[in-house]
Amino acid sequence: MPDFHHNIFYYYRGARQEDSEFERQLEDNTTKALINVLEHCSQTVLQKFLEWLGIVAIGKTNFELQRKTIGDAKIKGKSKKLLLGLVPEQSAKQPTSENISDREDNRKDIKEGIKNDSREDSRPDAWIYGDNYVILIESKVVGNLDPVQMRFHRQKLQIDPNLQDHDDVRKWAEVHRFFAGILPELSDKNKWLVTQFIQYLEDISMAEFTGFKPEVFDYFIAHDDEEIRKWVRDTMQGFGEVLQPELYKLDHFYDGYDLGRLELKHNHSWIAFGPKDQEYKQRAHLSIAIHLAGLEVFLNVELKSATDKLKEKVCNNKDEFRKLLSDLQLDDPLWIQIEERKKIQAMVYDYRLISKIEVSSLRHSEIGSSSYEYLETLIDRLQYPYFSIRKLIDREEVCKLSRKDQGISLVNEVVRICEKFHSIVKFINS
Repeated sequence: MPDFHHNIFYYYRGARQEDSEFERQLEDNTTKALINVLEHCSQTVLQKFLEWLGIVAIGKTNFELQRKTIGDAKIKGKSKKLLLGLVPEQSAKQPTSENISDREDNRKDIKEGIKNDSREDSRPDAWIYGDNYVILIESKVVGNLDPVQMRFHRQKLQIDPNLQDHDDVRKWAEVHRFFAGILPELSDKNKWLVTQFIQYLEDISMAEFTGFKPEVFDYFIAHDDEEIRKWVRDTMQGFGEVLQPELYKLDHFYDGYDLGRLELKHNHSWIAFGPKDQEYKQRAHLSIAIHLAGLEVFLNVELKSATDKLKEKVCNNKDEFRKLLSDLQLDDPLWIQIEERKKIQAMVYDYRLISKIEVSSLRHSEIGSSSYEYLETLIDRLQYPYFSIRKLIDREEVCKLSRKDQGISLVNEVVRICEKFHSIVKFINS
């Protein structure tokens, strides 16, 4: 199992710490990690970072953390003033004037608050400044930038608090990508520090999906560590964020995804792809699940409205159904799984495995016809069948594809499998 605390930047969470307190400490620690890297790496790393932000620095660079201000003399007259917002993937949206107006309507103390530098929420997370520039940093690892807080910060930069001309909002994932991009050029201490920072951003889910590590699968052996549970869940969410746009290119049917709950007792984590607003549950759709053995990609037909449609299609279009299954050219392990849903109480069901049918048996010259008949009988006779077609990518192959190019090959392979399943999704839903 991974131990995140071996990373020099990782923050230790106390046993009694509330989630909100932990998030705030993590936010402060992540900003501090960035500043530490910039301050202790060579001038070349710092210059590249500033150039990435559009700044050509003159003079010595200075750093401050958690300072309300660095003083008027160090701000006034700078040719470049930048309010840098660093946000998680889902929050990379610059606050608009409409957002600000809405917040003003709900907070009557804004006019007084803007004048009051002692407000807790007017304290920047960090400052970076030199002879010709000043950068004020506001960092988030959860949620969105606060438009009111950003107004306070613009005022501290001595610019019009209502204008966003000096704002630059970047995702932590972009910061991760920047440092990963310069890593091959670095050596010695610079390379070590940047590597630690890149790993830290991955550990706290502030990077784009970079593939699966063996420790993700190992979690499902004991699955009793809260920090690792969150890391597994966030890794799956990152996978979903990358996969959904690729599936949308395949068919606009896949315009959303749903990440299943992952509790400590669960032995797998799943994501479903299909129409937004939970509508996908009523229709055949695609899902992926990760567990100890590897990654399963599967066509999913579960709720009654979807299984009724499946029964109708199989009954009235038997030849087409058989041809679609026969044309499903994917390597083993590939199987059809039939489960029975038993109603326990309203909206609560128990699942019992009835049969697993290897797709290769459907193509067998001698038993293929019997295998089809058996499958069709199960679909027809079970009152509440749960039908799925599943392709397993074992954990070794998942990790190999992940290491190859930061997860790109894995995404491509999953999309390829989904393309094969999609023709059956269309058949059932049409």
